[in-house]
Amino acid sequence: MSFRALELGTADLKRARQFWTETMGLEVLSSGPDFITLAAGETRWTLTQTQAPPAIAHFAFNVPENLFDEAVAWLQERVPLLTGTDGSETLFDFTNWNAHAVYFTDPDGNIAELIARHTLPTSRREHFEILGMSEIGLVTDDVPGTATSLGLPPYRQGGPQFQPVGDEKGLLIIVERDRLWYPDNRHPAQPIPFFVTFNDGVTFSSSGG
Repeated sequence: MSFRALELGTADLKRARQFWTETMGLEVLSSGPDFITLAAGETRWTLTQTQAPPAIAHFAFNVPENLFDEAVAWLQERVPLLTGTDGSETLFDFTNWNAHAVYFTDPDGNIAELIARHTLPTSRREHFEILGMSEIGLVTDDVPGTATSLGLPPYRQGGPQFQPVGDEKGLLIIVERDRLWYPDNRHPAQPIPFFVTFNDGVTFSSSGG
């Protein structure tokens, strides 16, 4: 379920372009007055100018599972790392997911993540790189009902407020409205519009309502 493409809004296209290209080093594939399409590894990521600032999004990039330390060092050179609730933790060991992760925010306040999934040995590399988008948060008032309606396999154990669906290459992270976004638990989750195309051609659209 790799993400072939993701479309997401931004409150300030010029600012977003500067951050993602100059600070984070993503390649521009195409652009226009109200959009920019970036190469986020294998994912075509399009940011579009919105009239009203969108709510905070959560998304994640897969990175080589054998190069998590290199990913952390690369990220620390560019942005401050987000901490956990008590402010002491910046590196997160997800034992149940067999993964390690680190978080940061972009100029829109979105909570972004680099995640090394050790269940993906095919993601091993000799040098660090962003491999592609692997998660987008989907906010709803009915987590179990939304998960069932999507018809995608549940990923690991979820609950009434949180249920990932898909697989390690591509996950929709279904969370209940107003559940606080991990890791700092400061921002209540709100619906956002986005559009995903998976590598098998399946598409999913969230209206953000």
